Amino acid sequence: MNYSNFTENNTLERLNSISCRPQIPDNDLTKAWKTVIYCVTILVSLVGNSLVILVVYRKQRMRTTTNFLIANMAGSDLLIAIFVMTPTIRSIYTGEDMLVEGILAQLVCKLVTFLQQTSIAVSILSLTAIAFDRFFAIMLPFRKVITFRITMVLISLTWIFGLFYAAPILYTNRIFTKNGSDDGTYCHEVWEPLFNSSKARKDYTFINFGFLYAGPLIVITILYTAIVIELWRGNNIKFRCSVNQQEIEKSNRKVLKMLATVVIIFAIFWFPVYIFQFMFYVRGPDSCLFPGIVRFIGYFLCQATSAVNPVVFAIFCENYREGFKESFRNIKRQSKNFLKCGSNTVPNNRSIEE
Repeated sequence: MNYSNFTENNTLERLNSISCRPQIPDNDLTKAWKTVIYCVTILVSLVGNSLVILVVYRKQRMRTTTNFLIANMAGSDLLIAIFVMTPTIRSIYTGEDMLVEGILAQLVCKLVTFLQQTSIAVSILSLTAIAFDRFFAIMLPFRKVITFRITMVLISLTWIFGLFYAAPILYTNRIFTKNGSDDGTYCHEVWEPLFNSSKARKDYTFINFGFLYAGPLIVITILYTAIVIELWRGNNIKFRCSVNQQEIEKSNRKVLKMLATVVIIFAIFWFPVYIFQFMFYVRGPDSCLFPGIVRFIGYFLCQATSAVNPVVFAIFCENYREGFKESFRNIKRQSKNFLKCGSNTVPNNRSIEE
């Protein structure tokens, strides 16, 4: 049984490992600025996506089918920040070396990568579900096709499919030590004995491209193109003749611009990753056509989408923008009250002592 062809345990590390062989290690300065970039991105993602969920939960007017799906995507983006970007910081310093051993290493090896793949799938599937929601809302304005009950079903299906899609990782990811020694513990993707590792990894990569990139993009593009044509033509004049319905159409246009921006960012930011992979399979592992900094930017961008999405929502949607501001005001007010209570408590304690 040949287990010599390994990949790393992080989902994005895995993509990096099949796009190019390791080259010159980073110096301390390079590691430092990469760490700073990731820490800032993680912070923006955690704060931004948490606020998206909070605004949808607390604001009654925000509890629409579209916003519930957006909140679901925000939840998966939170997991990307925690389980994808955080391990990437570790890999900047230790490479594929794991920091734990034993049963804990087994759990980290399988579950962390499993959650990485699940969160990425849920985020992309949520974008697709949002496109269907907008399509039916605009094309069939007098029929409520995507109800709240159906929305809950769609949200559940995104997670069920995401978990199912990532399930092979629970089988393939295994712990090994280098040359059977105590030099280090590694998490590797091995498809034997059921499959040939080299072929299986290639097939799984192309399936990823089809089901988690090209396929959703084609479906979303078709749906949004149909929506744009419908809004541009203005077929249903009677429906749009009143001032109220004109306001609805204006709101639909704003929402469409926001969601289209999110989709375009997803398409652009994830495209370099698949270019790297395809070049690996075309030219072979010993051919590095892209400098290390280019590969770093490519893999960073696909992770950074989780931080960019909340910023897009705040820019395009006044309700999200006002909700974010209100949340920050509440945090600031509560912080002042906490500090005030703390300052009032100290003199009382001193007076008792005296």
